[in-house]
Amino acid sequence: MRRYRESVLAGLVEDGYIIIDANDVDDDESGAVIESVKAASEELYAAECQAIANSDELSDAELKKLQDTRAKTKIERHQQRKAELSRRYEIDVTPDLVEKDDDGWYPQLRMHYYLTLGREFLNNRDAKRAKAQLEAGQNSIWKPDFNKGQLLPSVLLLEELNLLQLLTPGERLRSSDEAMQEFIALALKHRHVIKNYLHVSISEKLTPVAIAQKLLDKIDLKLSYVGRLGSRDNRECVYQFVAPNDQRDSIFGQWFNRDELFQNELVSVSNNISTITPVIDTQSQDILQTLTSVESLVTQGWKGLKLKIRQGLDSAGRFYSELVYKVGFSLGVADGEPYWNGYLGQWQVWVNFGSECRSVVCDWLVAVVN
Repeated sequence: MRRYRESVLAGLVEDGYIIIDANDVDDDESGAVIESVKAASEELYAAECQAIANSDELSDAELKKLQDTRAKTKIERHQQRKAELSRRYEIDVTPDLVEKDDDGWYPQLRMHYYLTLGREFLNNRDAKRAKAQLEAGQNSIWKPDFNKGQLLPSVLLLEELNLLQLLTPGERLRSSDEAMQEFIALALKHRHVIKNYLHVSISEKLTPVAIAQKLLDKIDLKLSYVGRLGSRDNRECVYQFVAPNDQRDSIFGQWFNRDELFQNELVSVSNNISTITPVIDTQSQDILQTLTSVESLVTQGWKGLKLKIRQGLDSAGRFYSELVYKVGFSLGVADGEPYWNGYLGQWQVWVNFGSECRSVVCDWLVAVVN
């Protein structure tokens, strides 16, 4: 179409719109139009959130039927969204909850839960997620999806950084505090790993508090500014943690009850099955170098073990050597039992390093069991 612009403008006029040349509008009027559009957008979004919160409740069967339906009315979309939010957070759905979920609250809340109250259930959660991916992929998993779905590496990293030390209510924090200096030193030392695991960029130009704020944002928390305190010649910005009033405690309580019930059901089922439970030493141990075709009791307990690469390896390859150089703590988690690589003539095991899953020669590894 040679006169596309003119055709579009003519169509708008036919629909009843008033066309104003941008050159004829002053800055004040243009700003007023922008503000008017923003206000209308916010009003429409608020009405959408309210409509979702006011939708009818759905049973599990009704939700499943609606999820399988392609063509849905606006009311049905609202009902489905409310039902999904209700099952995700397990609290009453409000317009505020809808807005928070749109802003990405769920991943932040989930990370906080598994870092604190739900820590004991994290291994089962990751295993369940991997099993579901395996079934959906007909016994095959696309590694980027697998790595993205595993939370244990990120939680282990936040534990190593001791992020929770910043969340003591009422404790005032300064950049010059010894604990803050240790925190920033550890964060800078492992900034490349933090980037890979948590997608957070750490720079030496940032203050300790700025780094802490970026990491706390992963669990939707922050340090509140108190003021500049100290002597006249040595004033410092002071911060402290103030617990949010956002119902996360109620959500965590519901999640904990759900996970505890699920774990008890697993224990009940396993108690009815005759199995040999592997006994693993609680001390750090070298991984067995010689394995027979009949796995020993120790090798049956590999899945979930925290693993690290041996120091001083010349044959490990560039990827593994860089991991040893950059990280001084546990690098990954065993994703299964050792298997025999007939082509290479050696035992290997899949290890989840957070950013990706790699097959590693058993001779290169040391197991660290808590």
